[in-house]
Amino acid sequence: MTGLSSFASKFKGQVLDTIREHGMVSPGHSVLIGISGGPDSIALAQVLTSLKKSLDIRIGLAHLNHMLRGSHALADEAFVREFARAHNLDLVVETKNVAELSKKQRLCVEEAGRNARYEFFTRIACEKGFQRVALGHNRDDNIEQVLMNLVRGTGPLGLRGIPPVRQEKFIRPLIRMPRADILAFLNEIHQAYRVDGSNEDTSYLRNRIRHCLIPFLEKEFNPDIKAGLERLSGIIGPEDDFLDRMARTALDKATTGREKNQIDLSIPTISELDRALGARVIRAALLSIKQNLRRISNTHIRDILCFAGKKGDSGKSLDLPGQLRVYRYRNILRIKKEETALRTLGRHLKTRRYQNGQPDENPAADPCIK
Repeated sequence: MTGLSSFASKFKGQVLDTIREHGMVSPGHSVLIGISGGPDSIALAQVLTSLKKSLDIRIGLAHLNHMLRGSHALADEAFVREFARAHNLDLVVETKNVAELSKKQRLCVEEAGRNARYEFFTRIACEKGFQRVALGHNRDDNIEQVLMNLVRGTGPLGLRGIPPVRQEKFIRPLIRMPRADILAFLNEIHQAYRVDGSNEDTSYLRNRIRHCLIPFLEKEFNPDIKAGLERLSGIIGPEDDFLDRMARTALDKATTGREKNQIDLSIPTISELDRALGARVIRAALLSIKQNLRRISNTHIRDILCFAGKKGDSGKSLDLPGQLRVYRYRNILRIKKEETALRTLGRHLKTRRYQNGQPDENPAADPCIK
């Protein structure tokens, strides 16, 4: 990347600003780049390669072949191998039959693929000593995610979109860069990339958002709708973080007991909270036991609060997705992840729609790895 044009230099500087603004890396860190061969991950690898000396970081690449696109997937893998060889970068490649995983786990292909990728990246980072995993999500991905969550029905978590940093491990240095600028950058430096034809398939919601809804909104309502949605995401993010910190503090005060798969909460303490904060406390408690909020909806949270507020229900229980059961003992609300399937334990108090569960508030928070 010697002799960069003014555009390419500006692009690299903007990515560096994002890295520094969010404290994505520290000197001495090793960064694993999730690379598909598409324009986003290739641009990310190019930029981080050029910045590794100034940032004092080590970088490596990881590629997961999903076995979903036949010869095209094999060509993607070959392209990534050649890219790694040309840039003298360490590369780990694995193959996973995502379609088979989807059937086995009873998940859609997109979610099964996402889970497989994150498991792969997390495992390789641990095995190879990488402190960070860099992913190629960009500004347009974030805008599309906000709209996807909005049309599905969401709260603040969904409207904040894709976080620049997640779990202090996954980083997204391109999250402020428009897709058009990424393509222009690659063109400027004469860097080839792979194109995934499935990105044009409007049977997928994300692609309908990208190719149909956003152009319609730009034409009929606001030609600068992308900037507006990005602004919305940026405003909600810090406010949501603030409320989450308040919820964690309130959860600590409400907790009366804690075991590996169980947490006990004081009902009087929760009842004194504003209902909005109480809902966040319940959500945080569920997250601490379940480790994720998939299939947990706002309806579940409301029903738990209602259950806690009922009198005369001591000894009864409420079933949730993920083998979670909520018990009420006088002034204690116990959330427990049972080791045995709930149907074999018997049902005490059932509420509507719990067997199949509801979509998470922020479904598929991360689109396909770029």
